[in-house]
Amino acid sequence: MLTSSATYRAVLKGPHKRYTLLDVFQGGVQVASISDLTFSAGSVTANLTSRVTRSASLTFSDADFPGDVNSILSPYQSVIKISTGIQYPNGLREVFPVFTGRVYTPQRQADGTVTVRADDRAADVVAYRFEAPQNVGTSTTVLTEIRKLITQAVPEAVYGTNDVTDQNSPALTWDQDRGQALDDLAEVLQGRWYSLGNGDFVVRLFPYALGSVVSDISDGPDGLLSTANRTLTRDGVVNSVTVVAERIDGTTPIRVTARNTDASSPTMFGNLYGRVSQVITIQTPLSSAAAQALATQQLAAQSALSEQWSVQMVPDSTLEPGDTVRLSYRGQSADQVIDSITYPLTTDGTMSLSTRSAIAPPVTVGEGT
Repeated sequence: MLTSSATYRAVLKGPHKRYTLLDVFQGGVQVASISDLTFSAGSVTANLTSRVTRSASLTFSDADFPGDVNSILSPYQSVIKISTGIQYPNGLREVFPVFTGRVYTPQRQADGTVTVRADDRAADVVAYRFEAPQNVGTSTTVLTEIRKLITQAVPEAVYGTNDVTDQNSPALTWDQDRGQALDDLAEVLQGRWYSLGNGDFVVRLFPYALGSVVSDISDGPDGLLSTANRTLTRDGVVNSVTVVAERIDGTTPIRVTARNTDASSPTMFGNLYGRVSQVITIQTPLSSAAAQALATQQLAAQSALSEQWSVQMVPDSTLEPGDTVRLSYRGQSADQVIDSITYPLTTDGTMSLSTRSAIAPPVTVGEGT
């Protein structure tokens, strides 16, 4: 959750005016702001489970359709930065960065409007595939290697604060997919690599479990929540996890399996829940023990039924994917981790949250046969 003032938190609960800043940069130089464009609508979606975490969908008038490579909304060179929040009655504003990324697709619609899709800078990283095999020695650390791979694709990359514990990198060879290489490296640290709203790249722990609640979001008087759907699902819930470590350097493959063998668990493998498996193929485990630890960790995280909420609420631009919030609606309450957020950028409209949590049942891990 981003830091805000006490005034912001108080004003958020009553009538207030939303405000959005939109600036366009080319080669690091600002070439336009929202006042130079005919912006009429838009939103930013941030999804923690996607490599390209943040995407913007923007609407302008026909006058802003790019006519050449140097136009303000040119997909050849324009980077958009968006912040949104509140404008106070005295004219002061409190806004928060929600998007930094390239213009990807301007499209003129039949009605004369121009829609623009923009993706965060992780899209640049994924787009720069390895042009030749790249070796990684054991003299470097995982975070150092992650930053190297990102900087090769985005030389001007800026890095934020990580919350993972670094460790030495295994000797590896990357072949084609830079995004997959980064996924594998981050997974060694039980984290995800992604770009924040201000454009900084980070590697942070993926929140399998609930963290400290950063915000109480409820309906009723002074509440921010307007509607909510609550679902219990077995989608994504497994009771057997196999990790396969296959390196292209010829090292003998490693294959280990962890299963939920706890007779008191409702998702015990082979019991009433059935047999549901996940196979993870990865280059990075150093040994059978490291692979077994990864399989065990994944099993513990994915062996519980998932409770999911879909929420519409008053926009609060301080919330971010990965935050733990307490949701209360029509007498029901649950602590949930935010997986995705859609931030509205205009003065009307609500903010959407998709959240999930799982209260893990007892799990005794046994090896598969």
